[in-house]
Amino acid sequence: MIYRNLTALLAAFISILTACSGGGTHTYSRPLMGTIVNITIIADSKREADAASEKAFGAIEEIERLMSPKSEAGDVYRLNEQAAYRPVRVSDGTFMLVRRANEVAARTGGAFDISFAALERLWNWKDPNFIPPNAMEVARALALVNYRYIRLNSAASEISFAVPGMRIGLGGIAKGYAAMRGMEELKAAGVTNAIVAAAGDMQVAGSKDGGPWRVGLMHPRKKELICTLLMRDGDAVSTSGDYERFAEYGGVRYHHIIDPKTGYPARGFVSVSVISKSPVDSDAYSTALFVMGPGKAAGFMKEHPELEVVLIDEDLRMSASKGLRERIVFEEVVGVAWR
Repeated sequence: MIYRNLTALLAAFISILTACSGGGTHTYSRPLMGTIVNITIIADSKREADAASEKAFGAIEEIERLMSPKSEAGDVYRLNEQAAYRPVRVSDGTFMLVRRANEVAARTGGAFDISFAALERLWNWKDPNFIPPNAMEVARALALVNYRYIRLNSAASEISFAVPGMRIGLGGIAKGYAAMRGMEELKAAGVTNAIVAAAGDMQVAGSKDGGPWRVGLMHPRKKELICTLLMRDGDAVSTSGDYERFAEYGGVRYHHIIDPKTGYPARGFVSVSVISKSPVDSDAYSTALFVMGPGKAAGFMKEHPELEVVLIDEDLRMSASKGLRERIVFEEVVGVAWR
């Protein structure tokens, strides 16, 4: 398979293309989930669109309350404080998401693992005097990382941890869940054409201006559009990249996507985008494939054709699922390896 270097990098973040919006397009934004959540609704009635957006934001606010590790009344906070000592009853949504996270972990050989949170505490990317943790610190934290240590009691909606000191974090899956729940609320309110986006995690419904929703993949180092994805009704897309949170030390970029097996930032990719019918799955699998690296990710793509994927490696080479060949519009000529 022959690759050519991209003339520009792909996928620093995903942007919604809103040019040429017709009448009846209503947009809403709110700071939630540690980012800005954007909702676009196509509807004749602004009042109905306003009411629907409030229901969607309400559902997302509840997810933030339950799943933020800093929310003392939330499920994740209580799990991290108590679950190593006794089972903790959680909401149905939290239980479902933790169960799905463990299913993805098993399917990906642990490339996605919500117990990575013990490692995350070592990496303070916001510190202006950032220094990577030493090997001994990482080794101690790694002893607490294993999704198999998370015990689930479906009958009681209870979760417990097998090892004291372990923690979970839902940052790699909760934004996808927020997009899903937001869309569910919009549909329950009668909305048929909309998009819900929590940073790089989004889902679309219906169409826009008589055509497909168009989602742009952007340059990871410059704000420059390189291509757009033509989205089908119900499609969800998520992008994981090395540009979202990072710090540099000794000329090396240390980003926030931690490999649960090494305790250090995953290497091999600049960006991974996953398109599926589930925002939860797109979110989790974009992280998992990023962690896998080019070799394992290529094999996983072949085994799971239900996921459509765009990969950019550290040499700026792009590969994508064959199913996307007719659904990507390039802004300029690039070399793509279709898998």
